[in-house]
Amino acid sequence: MSAKNYYVSASNGRKENDGQSVQRPKKTIQQAADLTSAGDTVFVMNGTYTNDCAPCNVLNIPKSGNKNKYITYTNYPGHKPVIKFDGWAGISINKGISYIKIDGFEVIGNNANIKLAKALKQPQSCANKKGTIDPQYNGNGIVVESYKKKRSHHIIITNNIVHDCGGGGIGASQCDYVTVEDNIVYNNSLYSLFGTSGIAFYQFYNYDKKPGYHNVIRRNKCYNNRSLVPWIKMCKIYDGNGIIIDDFRNKQNGSKQGGYSSRTLIENNVCWYNGGTGIHAFQSDHVDIINNTAYCNSRSPEFNPGQILTGVSSDVHIVNNILVAESASVINSNYQNTKLIYENNLHYNITNPSKAIVNVNTGSCINGKSPEFVNAANSLNANFSLKPGSPALSIGHPRIFSTTDFSGKSRKQGSVTLGAYELN
Repeated sequence: MSAKNYYVSASNGRKENDGQSVQRPKKTIQQAADLTSAGDTVFVMNGTYTNDCAPCNVLNIPKSGNKNKYITYTNYPGHKPVIKFDGWAGISINKGISYIKIDGFEVIGNNANIKLAKALKQPQSCANKKGTIDPQYNGNGIVVESYKKKRSHHIIITNNIVHDCGGGGIGASQCDYVTVEDNIVYNNSLYSLFGTSGIAFYQFYNYDKKPGYHNVIRRNKCYNNRSLVPWIKMCKIYDGNGIIIDDFRNKQNGSKQGGYSSRTLIENNVCWYNGGTGIHAFQSDHVDIINNTAYCNSRSPEFNPGQILTGVSSDVHIVNNILVAESASVINSNYQNTKLIYENNLHYNITNPSKAIVNVNTGSCINGKSPEFVNAANSLNANFSLKPGSPALSIGHPRIFSTTDFSGKSRKQGSVTLGAYELN
């Protein structure tokens, strides 16, 4: 069976249309998704697409592609579709659905309609144990759902803008072979009870044990993701990280699936002004955190996690990164790690340049020198490329480095620059 294209238009679509031409588009993305088979593409045109009921998702992806024929959901060329929701998710990949690509959407949560005072007293919060958990405070932007034997794999989430979700921005649990790249993820996690983050991978499983990177998080911008509501389990503020790899050892919540054994790559991301860490691996092994830029994270005063770090993990490489803190914020930590390679990173504290709090052996790292960003700022429009003369230029690790930078520019072996950007 040959692949088909389906078209969706919020303004001109109709449910009774077959959706197979621009002239006869479907009205909702869900209507097109329900028709798909392996290899099909759903093109979504301009317009705002919303959920049909209070707990509903805007899009539940119900069908899998296959190894050679992903099902792709993407913007129609030149169009900028918006998914706006106040339910549990903007886009949800259903349990066990695989070989899916999501490309080119703006996903907007419900934060504009929420006041912090009400969020702190939402149902089942630490201040109000009555009622049913309300999705308007806890909805996630793009989520890959798995449960027990219904586990997803081979998922690509790319070129999306995900923001203002009360819950997490982009999240995947109990999956394998997940790529999250070239997304902008900001202002998420503010009102959730569940300790979410901008980009979060949780408790992955071994679909197979082929060598190489199974999971990739790269060239994403993560800004101002932060928790303002105490985590439901401990009634304290946690998480609100830019990027987190969490419990790949599968020790939490009674998991029986065993440790995850494949490698994960986190490269060329820029994470700034998040409430928790910029980038963080916890209870997770075989993670490479390479050539990233983390700037003034740890904004939540309730805890001080650091910029880029790992904890209770093994075989983690943190190499060629730029870590900038301010005031009394720590740069990193080294808690119950084994086989940690931490080399060729730059540490700087903009408030106290000579007093960066560094908790890892840093013999090959640079301390106390400003990286000289073009325009570091508490703004989505900040520019973390480097000025000529930056001390981060051409001093990267000779063997462990990202081959290209955030903009796709090639890095020259033996002359690699730290952070997400080569000098333009």
